Amino acid sequence: MSIILLKTLHFLSLLFAGGVTVGSVVVQRAYVAADEIPPPHVRKAFVLLSYMGLGAIVTLWVTGIGLAHLIYGGLAINGAFHVKLLGAAVVLGISLWGNLHAYSAAKAGIPPNAILMKRLVSAARGGLLIAIVGAAVAFA
Repeated sequence: MSIILLKTLHFLSLLFAGGVTVGSVVVQRAYVAADEIPPPHVRKAFVLLSYMGLGAIVTLWVTGIGLAHLIYGGLAINGAFHVKLLGAAVVLGISLWGNLHAYSAAKAGIPPNAILMKRLVSAARGGLLIAIVGAAVAFA
């Protein structure tokens, strides 16, 4: 039963993290294309979405580690799994960094550094690609 519960939470977190990311990017690009700054209520929604995305990533880690231990007896599954963990660690680290930067900028009353945020998003995409390919190979 615990494997089914963990898998369900893992897949829901994966879906949620992806949905939050894609939705946020689509809305942010619409504002950039219109050369407009989002109003305060939309900026607050972006902050909430970023925290929710981070929560989903943390949930992925917790449920993934639990599943690895229940199914495989630990994290020593294969080399591809370690590559997947590396990609996932990059995504988690960048999500933490981006959230902390956005939080400090909001607290200081200034917008986040756009160049830094763009670089973080690109690096997170790379980490995500590594994690997905690693998972596809590890669980083939």
